[in-house]
Amino acid sequence: MIEQLMVKDYILFDQAQIDFKNNMSVITGETGAGKSLLIDAIGYLSGERMSSNVVRKGKDKAILQMILSNPSQEVIQLLEENGFDAEDEIIIRRIVQANGKGRMTINSQAATNSFVKKIVDLMVDVHSQMDTIKLMDPEVQLELLDSYAKTTELKDQTAQAYTEFSKIRSKLRQMKNETFSDAELEFITAQLNEINDAAIQPGELEDLSEKIKIAQSAQKNLEDYSSVLYLFNKDQGVQEQLASALKILKKNSSAQKSAEMLNDLYYSFIDVSETIRQEKEELNSFEEDLDSMQEREFLIKKLFRKYKGSYDSLMETKKDLEEKIDRILHRQDMFDRLEKEMKQAYARYLTLAKELSAKRESVFGDLKEQIEKHARELMLDHCVFEIQNHKKEASKDGIDDIVFMVSMNPGSPLTTLKQSASGGELSRLMLALKVVFQASNGIGTLIFDEIDTGVSGKVALAMGSKMHTLAENYQVLCITHLASVAVWADDHYHVRKEAQDEITSTSVRLLDEKEHIEELAIMTSGTAAPSAIQSMKALSDEVRHG
Repeated sequence: MIEQLMVKDYILFDQAQIDFKNNMSVITGETGAGKSLLIDAIGYLSGERMSSNVVRKGKDKAILQMILSNPSQEVIQLLEENGFDAEDEIIIRRIVQANGKGRMTINSQAATNSFVKKIVDLMVDVHSQMDTIKLMDPEVQLELLDSYAKTTELKDQTAQAYTEFSKIRSKLRQMKNETFSDAELEFITAQLNEINDAAIQPGELEDLSEKIKIAQSAQKNLEDYSSVLYLFNKDQGVQEQLASALKILKKNSSAQKSAEMLNDLYYSFIDVSETIRQEKEELNSFEEDLDSMQEREFLIKKLFRKYKGSYDSLMETKKDLEEKIDRILHRQDMFDRLEKEMKQAYARYLTLAKELSAKRESVFGDLKEQIEKHARELMLDHCVFEIQNHKKEASKDGIDDIVFMVSMNPGSPLTTLKQSASGGELSRLMLALKVVFQASNGIGTLIFDEIDTGVSGKVALAMGSKMHTLAENYQVLCITHLASVAVWADDHYHVRKEAQDEITSTSVRLLDEKEHIEELAIMTSGTAAPSAIQSMKALSDEVRHG
């Protein structure tokens, strides 16, 4: 659930903080006061795109923060797998500078917008008028059905089987469309021979480049080594003079310690001289091989350029050429093998797709019963709901073409949601669907952003009652302009906009019981007249105590 929402220097807000409870909270206020800005803030803290326009005029940055509690095991696991501290509280903080730069954190650790969206989507569901329109989309309807029927694993298996089948089918179609002449076979074979003859090894180009650099600098190094060896080995050179000095000391009985030290130095010198000589010989060989190495480097680079630019792409080309030659030389065998593989892959797919279809259809009756029950409670007394399944060709999501159908009036034929329901009816039907489908997705917070558009009176009262019933199992946040909905609030927050010295500010605060009734009266009649207050007090008593 959302424990707390805080905004600072955000559009019209200097600073605001709401500490929500696990109940039904209603947010009201005049049109344009900034109610939806709070829902937008939750959206920004859920990873939605955010611009510097949200920074309050004259301020350097806007700060948004949301504290979520009671994460599910799925959320905890997702956090831990991605290196985040998994705690009882999840603190999401987002800062955007006036220059457009921004950052997002989860529990003080940097996070991407996409990852934050994954986390929040598992905990919070925001439903607006736009989401009501989305319910008309058969793809969204299929997602809801699959969520209710718990088909995730089976759906993934079906999609994987379809991908496998589709891959083989594409390969077979490609083969059928391919025609090769003798000249083309000769050309492909020549390309393959060119790659095979080169026998390029992994990492060979990099090794060659390094050796070429060494060989290119070998001439200078050879001169240095030759000079040193000359100094060592010339007549009366270092080696000869060391040997002479050692011979003199060895004859002097009082200089034995010095003789031993010089002896060690002499043989160390011999070792150094031998090492330099060996390194010179290696450089000689590098210099001699430079031409051949550069030729080899040129060949490798030429082949890489010709075949997509890297060793891996060269090997991929080689594999493709081998397969093409195999298809040409053994065309009928390849046809037969792929035909067999395709039939087997399709059979595996169809088994899974039929199982998926059966699992979906197994919940049709229960869904019909549940949705019609909740629809009647929302004063859609004659609502008939059905799910129609028009089978379709194989696809990654199965063989079902799912459409939600409804009839709102006695004797009216079943039609799609878009064709059947008026604005007010669709809002109520959406709420009925939300109640039913919400139970299967594990989300703890439901946010309704002015979904009561187009309804009033008893219908609005019924919608408020349904939201309050939802609050028995979920945290419910509702933005509304209807007193008949707001009267059901456990906590009532009021958003107010004020202008002073040409500066506009918006604030939000929790109303006490007296203020709650007065605000309901103003929402109903435009004024907190005694008669309106008395009427709203009576309505409040009725919804709370029956």
